[in-house]
Amino acid sequence: MLEVRDLGFAYQGQPLLFDGVSTTVPDGHILAVVGRNGAGKSTLFKLLNGLLKPEDGEVLVGGKSISGRKISEIAAHIGTVFQSPEQQLFAGRVEEEVAFGPRQFGLPANQISERVSDALNRTSLLDQIARHPLDLSAAERRFLAIASVLAMRLPVLLLDEAQRGLDRVWTERLESILEAERSAGKSIVMICHDMDFVERNADTVLALGGRTPRQIPVPAFFSDTEVLAEVSVERPTPYRLREFMT
Repeated sequence: MLEVRDLGFAYQGQPLLFDGVSTTVPDGHILAVVGRNGAGKSTLFKLLNGLLKPEDGEVLVGGKSISGRKISEIAAHIGTVFQSPEQQLFAGRVEEEVAFGPRQFGLPANQISERVSDALNRTSLLDQIARHPLDLSAAERRFLAIASVLAMRLPVLLLDEAQRGLDRVWTERLESILEAERSAGKSIVMICHDMDFVERNADTVLALGGRTPRQIPVPAFFSDTEVLAEVSVERPTPYRLREFMT
């Protein structure tokens, strides 16, 4: 479980961006973070994975605070997929990229190999195992970043616009992975601008529209015109179609 308790943050010389933010992402739950540009989505993402330190409050994984921990220690519990996969790809071969994380756990070679094969199979990249990551397509690089996180088998997953730019086939593959991870009891947080994707996959929404965001169940979020206007998002297609037909 991922918990955020009374989180406060401001950039130096700037007013408070967050003040007393609290949210809970239980095991087997997907939380979508939405809001207009500049609302703090990327900042919250960095607070959750330890890249930024809060001024107040704390982030907990499995009931234990990440405050004061090194980034490497936090990364052993929270897997992060950045919006630009090039930010986290560094190896010369797909296989080495995915093996890097499990290797940091000191696992034996046969277990590392099993995790690499499993993660690449789940991301439809097994036949690309010997290629250089930068020779892959944009979608394949995105899924390689996802595979590198899946291979670590961590309790918390953070995804920043993982669906951005994907065609229907790759989107369906991503949704299948998200559902499998939710069923496996993972706590998942995804920043997402695509409300159709949010409606299909998320359980709750954290709406960033003020200093103290609100966590709302998906059906209630898309039925609340005031909140939708506050965070500057449109209803997903099924909701708009029903509205049009009535």
